[in-house]
Amino acid sequence: MCLALTLWTTPLIAQKSPKGIDVQINPENPLQLRIKLRSFAQVQTTIYKSELPWGLSDSIILVAVTPSGEYLEQSVVAGDPSPEKITLHPNESLSGDINLTRAFKTLEKTIHNTEINLFWAYRSPKELNLPHWSGGWILIPRQEP
Repeated sequence: MCLALTLWTTPLIAQKSPKGIDVQINPENPLQLRIKLRSFAQVQTTIYKSELPWGLSDSIILVAVTPSGEYLEQSVVAGDPSPEKITLHPNESLSGDINLTRAFKTLEKTIHNTEINLFWAYRSPKELNLPHWSGGWILIPRQEP
């Protein structure tokens, strides 16, 4: 049996996002993630802003890997959770960005040599009525210097 595989090149590749969260490359800045989070709570709910994926560096797990299997070193960003809260209505969405050049020390240098596989995982607050964990993969294409 012969199996043929055809590959198409696309500027950005990502898997389908899980329920309630959409993670994509920001079209205006290919080194930023644009995250859209939707509340599936049946009633108005309040959460800490630091629980949002872009709220604190510890709010979302990010792992960047080259095709050869080398991990990009993450930047250590100290931060304390803010006591500030945000209220969301049922089905309300919020969007925010994560600057990947701040998250990974060598991303700007590495992306000029090779594409990057970016894996992400987010543990949502139970108040949003989303899956406990969501995750995915995004291919960040090589960029010309």
